[in-house]
Amino acid sequence: MDALTAAFALIIAQLCIALVMTGAHFAARPERSTRYWASAAILIVIGVLLVVIGNRAPSIVQLIGNTCLVFGGILQLWGLQVFFKMPRSKLAWMLGAGFCLLFFLLGLTGASTFNRILLLSSTMLLLLVLSCRVLLIGMPSRHSFGSLLTLGATALLMVNNIVRIAAAIRQDPDFLPMTQSPTGITILYLVPLGGIFLYATGLLLLYFERLVDAKNHLATHDELTGMLNRRAIVAGGEREVAVAIRSRQPLTVAFVDIDFFKRVNDNLGHEAGDFVLADIAQLLHDACRNVDLVGRYGGEEFCLVFPGAGSESVALLGERLLAAVRQYRVHDQHPITISVGFASLPDQGGDRSWSSLIHRADIALYQAKELGRNRFCVAAQEPAAASGEGSTRSSDRHIARRASALTIADRVIPSG
Repeated sequence: MDALTAAFALIIAQLCIALVMTGAHFAARPERSTRYWASAAILIVIGVLLVVIGNRAPSIVQLIGNTCLVFGGILQLWGLQVFFKMPRSKLAWMLGAGFCLLFFLLGLTGASTFNRILLLSSTMLLLLVLSCRVLLIGMPSRHSFGSLLTLGATALLMVNNIVRIAAAIRQDPDFLPMTQSPTGITILYLVPLGGIFLYATGLLLLYFERLVDAKNHLATHDELTGMLNRRAIVAGGEREVAVAIRSRQPLTVAFVDIDFFKRVNDNLGHEAGDFVLADIAQLLHDACRNVDLVGRYGGEEFCLVFPGAGSESVALLGERLLAAVRQYRVHDQHPITISVGFASLPDQGGDRSWSSLIHRADIALYQAKELGRNRFCVAAQEPAAASGEGSTRSSDRHIARRASALTIADRVIPSG
């Protein structure tokens, strides 16, 4: 393969990348990073074409072509910064302006091709170093395939530019644009061809990985509060109950209800009510441990699961939850309180299912509200089932459980 064929292969490949990036931009207009990446790909196509043509053209064509390449790299960097929610780098602007000035001066002084290659490769290397820094800072602790691929492609392009810089310093004729040297063609065209393909693929994978993560998050989390939704908290609670039974560890469930929440909506409006729900959810989450589960069960009601916490820990948990909310004010004026019902997994015997646990917690919550709200109540341990209980009607069992929870409470904390 000669240099001209390799150059046009690079142009065609970059044109394909530009079309894909443009399609990604039109498919996701709100995502600003795709706009930068699509614009960068188009600029690089123009830049590579003008550089190839400009080998025998006036210096102004070479200046425009090389400037397109540099500003394409700047747009790629900005796309990464926008993607990871970082401010756009002002240093990139300075690099672009400095490159244009120096390249223009090199043209005026009749500098050799090696000097232009040295300037372009050095500028692109600095932009790639900045991109690598953004990737390392923005990537999560658990690296995804897309992030690793993008990082690897960036490293490959950095090494390629370092080799170009070394060749320009040595003034090796094998690395001139229209070289016929296999090594020169590989470094100037084939390695960048593979690097840009890997880099563009990595960027697209980063974007689609984010889409998948966002979709999975919406499937398991409440949109308003950011906590687990009902389906996720039930699934998580059932899993934790199974683990607790298997490992013979304690577990406690709490139902939390915001007191007089309807008054907030009626007096302050539904927008204020949404803010209250989100704020209370965050306060409850902050009052819990990392291993605890916090979810919005429905309306103004939340469900909390405390693995490893038994009935002896309920008093501390209840006081902590009440205290977390007690200082909260809507618009710094209107106090908000909560009522909490707790139920712990029976040590032995009785119904140890998730449905029984949340049913007892719900009854304890009802008791806390009946006693005046702004307090917590604890459901009594359910006794082991008698041999003839199987013939008892479900309504009788419900009444018995409710009476047990309403008449026997381990701890009741009043307001104030």
